[in-house]
Amino acid sequence: MRLTRSKPKRRKRRRSRRYEAAVPGVRPRLRPVVGAWRGRLDAVPSVFLLVALGWLAGQFFITDKFYVHEITVVGNQFVSAEEIFSASELAGLSIFWVDPARVEAAVARLPGIKEARVRCWLPNQVVVEVVERQAQIVWQRDGTRYWVDEAGVVLPARGELEGALLVEDLAPGPLRVGDRLDPRVVESALELHRLLPELAAVQYSDQGLSFHHQGGYPIYLGVGDMPEKVAIMKALVRKLAAEGIQPEFIDLRFKEGPYYKAGGSK
Repeated sequence: MRLTRSKPKRRKRRRSRRYEAAVPGVRPRLRPVVGAWRGRLDAVPSVFLLVALGWLAGQFFITDKFYVHEITVVGNQFVSAEEIFSASELAGLSIFWVDPARVEAAVARLPGIKEARVRCWLPNQVVVEVVERQAQIVWQRDGTRYWVDEAGVVLPARGELEGALLVEDLAPGPLRVGDRLDPRVVESALELHRLLPELAAVQYSDQGLSFHHQGGYPIYLGVGDMPEKVAIMKALVRKLAAEGIQPEFIDLRFKEGPYYKAGGSK
């Protein structure tokens, strides 16, 4: 009988296997616990971000250092910084709510301000740069004096305006600061003052501008065409003086037909 030696059986190395569930009905505990902590850890940065945003919001809108309590005004001479600050309506306003265009428009509505420019910086700095209206004439009505710029805007009189022409308005009723006079009248008065700088005062009525000649009689010039009218006036005054005629008045409102009324001979 032939015997054969059987080969020893190789022992198979048992490989470890990972089971999600070894026993039916029993849930594994390790994986869910790790997932829960991972979710909590992922939420930590979001919490810190919310806290940081809340702190920033508090700094911007709760703390006082981002609110406007004063401004810097540049370019003003006659209109006070207090008037400009009041007109700007910036007192107590958050710097984040400042609308430069709105502030510029509000400040420019002041009678003495021609234009304004607004600049802002953090935390609460505001600079308002203004261009004031330049008074050219002293205008008097009903005993009250005002200043008037070249555009005819009535300004409050803020002292003496040296070298300016005084226009005595004979119309009844007071003026209001901010009113606008006829710019043609203002232009004519300025032109007349340039042509006759010795004139200190003229009158204004429904007949236009007039003044009293040194001879004692009135000269009516109306409005407009001042260079031509002044030239005609000078020639006519010389002619009348040469002829020894003392006029009661000279009317040059219509330069095409100058007129005078003779009052007698000297």
